[in-house]
Amino acid sequence: MSLKFVLLTLLDREPRTGYDLVRTFDTAVGYFWNASHQQVYRELGALADARLVKFKQIEQEDKPDKKVYSLSSSGQKALRLWLENPLKAQKNKDLLLVKLLNANSTNLSLMREELQRNIHDSEILQATYLEIEQRFYSARQLRSLPDNQVMIYAALRKGILSIEAHLAWLKEVDKLLGKTFKK
Repeated sequence: MSLKFVLLTLLDREPRTGYDLVRTFDTAVGYFWNASHQQVYRELGALADARLVKFKQIEQEDKPDKKVYSLSSSGQKALRLWLENPLKAQKNKDLLLVKLLNANSTNLSLMREELQRNIHDSEILQATYLEIEQRFYSARQLRSLPDNQVMIYAALRKGILSIEAHLAWLKEVDKLLGKTFKK
């Protein structure tokens, strides 16, 4: 999936400034799609040039004017066409697996340190996801969740379940390293 369709999806929900879009990547969307400030603004320019988005220039006192972007009718068509086409399977690139392919008895401590860092980082991410779920998606809140938030919750659940599986795998690999390679 390209950044183009992430932006079209977000703008389909509501008009936003470039700054609002960047903030979205720093929070909710950032948990499953990363984009830098520069990438977002570059892609917005390309979408505007392709007439998939339009913008209103809003004057501000003591600040530069801001642009509020929204989908054009061409952008709505492009998004709909993209939604109608099946996704191709995504290819996985995992540098941790590449590092682990190099595991041997001489670098065992390095590999286990790498795993411990990954476990630590994954536990922090897991705690973040669970805190978001607890704060915003209690059983009572889920019953009254607006339609446009249901799939955001589904994305959060995917993150929670994925990180649980990843943590279990990391811990399993750490045990395998300890049993397989002797110092």
